[in-house]
Amino acid sequence: MKKVLDFFENFEEKALSIILSAMVITIFIATFFRFTKIMIIPWAEELARYLMIWLVFLGIGAGAKANRHFTVDNLVNAFPASTHKAFFIIRTVIIVIYCGFISYVGFSLVKSLKIMGQTTPALRVPMWFVYSAVPIGLLLMVVRTIQYVIRKYEQDNNI
Repeated sequence: MKKVLDFFENFEEKALSIILSAMVITIFIATFFRFTKIMIIPWAEELARYLMIWLVFLGIGAGAKANRHFTVDNLVNAFPASTHKAFFIIRTVIIVIYCGFISYVGFSLVKSLKIMGQTTPALRVPMWFVYSAVPIGLLLMVVRTIQYVIRKYEQDNNI
């Protein structure tokens, strides 16, 4: 059980490393082949684009795990320190509700795309697989945001 939990604890980082490596290798090989006039790889650009989409949406969860997303703190800092906890709670609730809703809508879209059977032009990969990056990434953000809040709450209570 510990190994399974450890795998999921660092899932995004491992997946991001693999996806980024695949994207860089694909673009390098396609560019090298094109400029040396060996051959043109017609599916390389499409693969790199879809890998980038997955990279971005999995990166959302990785950023949320450590609370590394960009925030504008001027409004919060304009209020007394005693209100900062309330702002943190409000921000967390908004993130969870928004990302949860968009994830739910995204899964509905993926379900519709799966029924339609549409595929990508060059790779012939099912389009639902490409679009599933959105709901999966946002669902990971919900989970990782809740994890961060729990860790932060445990740290604050241990002090």
